[in-house]
Amino acid sequence: MIPRKYRATRIDIENTIKTGVTLDSPTVYAKVSRKEPEKTGFAIVISKKVEKTSAGRHLIKRRISDVIEKNLSKIKPDLKKTVVIFAKKSEKIPSYAEIKKDLESILSKIL
Repeated sequence: MIPRKYRATRIDIENTIKTGVTLDSPTVYAKVSRKEPEKTGFAIVISKKVEKTSAGRHLIKRRISDVIEKNLSKIKPDLKKTVVIFAKKSEKIPSYAEIKKDLESILSKIL
């Protein structure tokens, strides 16, 4: 689970979804805020269209969350962005290695 310090607020998430810049990869994509919020924040969105079962959605969310946690040390102290991560629909649940590769490439562009 992402530490509370790095969780995005509802207002920041809504603003980012409406006006953010999209960064794309095969398994996930991210919306990054254009405006500077008070602090850096992350949010993860897994739709029922992506995975029907709650167990599957939670599995994807845990995998994404773990990759974010392991990359928190790379965040610059002065960086203030809201990042909302969405999973893409696929035939099977993506493996941890796929998610890690795609998410790290997105995070390297942001951080």
